[in-house]
Amino acid sequence: MSGYWQPGTEIMWRWGGWGPATWAEPMRVIRDDERGLVAWLPSGTPVLSVRRSDGGELRADKATMFTDPWIQIQTVWRNNALRIAPPGKRWSVWLLFDDQSGEFGGWYVNIEDVHTRDATGVDTKDNVLDVVVAPDRSHRRKDEDELILAVEHGRYTQAQADEITAVADEIEHIIRDWGSPFCDGWEEFRADPEWPLPTLQKPLPELQKPLPELQKLDQEQRTQY
Repeated sequence: MSGYWQPGTEIMWRWGGWGPATWAEPMRVIRDDERGLVAWLPSGTPVLSVRRSDGGELRADKATMFTDPWIQIQTVWRNNALRIAPPGKRWSVWLLFDDQSGEFGGWYVNIEDVHTRDATGVDTKDNVLDVVVAPDRSHRRKDEDELILAVEHGRYTQAQADEITAVADEIEHIIRDWGSPFCDGWEEFRADPEWPLPTLQKPLPELQKPLPELQKLDQEQRTQY
């Protein structure tokens, strides 16, 4: 794909999984240019997600979260997220807003593969480790234990895990300097209330239904990658 998407375009943000089950979210483009992609994912959007083979959450038993087979489900996104993907970077920054009040709740930096594109959206793969940034700019790493587990279970080599940790170092350096995109004022963004929810693009993968009580994502599950 060449060129950029126009504001308002609906695209898919797709995550490769370990196996056929995957995550994918339809999003609305806010800006797309040489500075990177900015896209909006509102609460209530239908999304593809994964569960364990028994329908449970991936973290229900961390000892087997990378070895238990995953199943494909469709569910609903449960917060408002503005995602910023700088070009050529192994991370994206998510600004999180309360789905009722719209209040800004902080930044979530997802470490992931560099994005590739086609006409319908972007493709990447989650790299387990993340960095959480509070509105007061304090920050912490998230899921360091899961990265260790991913190495133990053969999902990554130690060298690959070290590369992921180096990406976290890069992110934390930007946070300490309060560089872009943190300093760019995106926390003031407010979506047009008249925008319809984005829709999943077909064809969809074969879906499997988990246990009824696990049908919906709650706010914490934005990090279930």
